[in-house]
Amino acid sequence: MDFTADEYARRDADRLREVLSGPPVTWVFLGDSITQAVTHTRGRRGYVEHFAERVRGELGRLSDAVINSGVSGSRAEDLLPEFHWRAGRFAPDVVFVMFGTNDVLDGPDGVRGYRYRLDQIVQRSRDVGATVVLQTPPGVVAEGGRSPEALEAYVDQVRSVAADLGVVLVDHAAHWAESAEDGAPAAGWLDDPFHPSATGHLELARTLFRTLGIDDDASAVCSLAVEEPVRADA
Repeated sequence: MDFTADEYARRDADRLREVLSGPPVTWVFLGDSITQAVTHTRGRRGYVEHFAERVRGELGRLSDAVINSGVSGSRAEDLLPEFHWRAGRFAPDVVFVMFGTNDVLDGPDGVRGYRYRLDQIVQRSRDVGATVVLQTPPGVVAEGGRSPEALEAYVDQVRSVAADLGVVLVDHAAHWAESAEDGAPAAGWLDDPFHPSATGHLELARTLFRTLGIDDDASAVCSLAVEEPVRADA
């Protein structure tokens, strides 16, 4: 059966609500070093770990499986030939997708290909029976080929694909832009020009919780305050 984008959007939003109140499911997170949460949390939890604690611990979904398939340095094009290994073999019920921070290094000429690959990731995820959640990458400070302006062109493609295919969207980029200080991500949200710190990861988690309707100020995870460790190179 073919669905329109609006029908997909309604169906997927309804399915996510049902998933959170139904039998155990498998959640798979796809992305790059931000999703993997390598190094730059400095021993603290990454946003996927916060999600697991919120869902499996606080919401009591003990038998849910939360799988982090983020790979440092990867782009959307790297995921496609590895899709089965990183997602399909787990028979996921929900797939979260966040790419763009490395893809942006392809510059303006890479935008069209990036959009096509996001489309393919959505289709492949749906082919294995998963509900898809697209996530925009968070803000950056200009360095090398990465800049807020360059990244915005890729962020716009995530939003466009979500709208065109009826995919649930977690718009981290919008939240980071709203919280920006003098045009840069809020103080303490980044550990380097483009990797979120432990505080940044908590902001990613909170935006994800709000989108899924599981944010709660009374929750220890949602109300967590992160004290950043002192950096040796500071």
